[in-house]
Amino acid sequence: MVSLNIWLRRLLMLLIGVVITEFGSQLLVALRVGADPFMILIQGISRQSGLSYGQTSTALMLLCFAAIFLLERNSIRPGTVFCIFCLGPLVDFYAWLFSLILPHDRSLPITVLLIVLACVIVSLGLSISVTSHAGACSNDLIPVIAHEKLAGMQIRTARMLWDGVCIIAGYCPGGTLGIGTVIALTLYGPELQFFLPVAKWLSSLLGLPAKQ
Repeated sequence: MVSLNIWLRRLLMLLIGVVITEFGSQLLVALRVGADPFMILIQGISRQSGLSYGQTSTALMLLCFAAIFLLERNSIRPGTVFCIFCLGPLVDFYAWLFSLILPHDRSLPITVLLIVLACVIVSLGLSISVTSHAGACSNDLIPVIAHEKLAGMQIRTARMLWDGVCIIAGYCPGGTLGIGTVIALTLYGPELQFFLPVAKWLSSLLGLPAKQ
């Protein structure tokens, strides 16, 4: 039985991961060069349904949550539910922030550098969220479960496949696909794998056991 103190520290680590992830994700959206894979899915469905990005995000994460509940409910943690309802305010805040500080007239090298930086930030945040074992966002758990259940599939491969599915499913109904998307698809998986030791270090710093 995990103590309340451990759970609170796990949720703190998850919150750190989500805050970092959404910073990078919304930076990529603000650059207007193509959204990250899950955001493309959100955009596509939002444009067809008339729902806001926040409403669409919540609906999609609820759908992923339902799938995980049916197929691998042991992966569900309190943090998984927390993520479903906390991302909307973060998305709105970062959209407001980047509208104020991000210059509109940027050179191509600066834009490419910011795209890569956004991908690095997202991957770092995802690795922290996953390693917290508090229950990552339901959409981010899909590739993790695939990695754990399918023998021989590395987490970077599972992540890249999941991102590819989101891109195809989101682009068809109108999601924005651009060079930023291609870079994100290429970098998310390998960088997620790369940052796992950093996430484990943070977990150790917070005094969390390796497993629940």
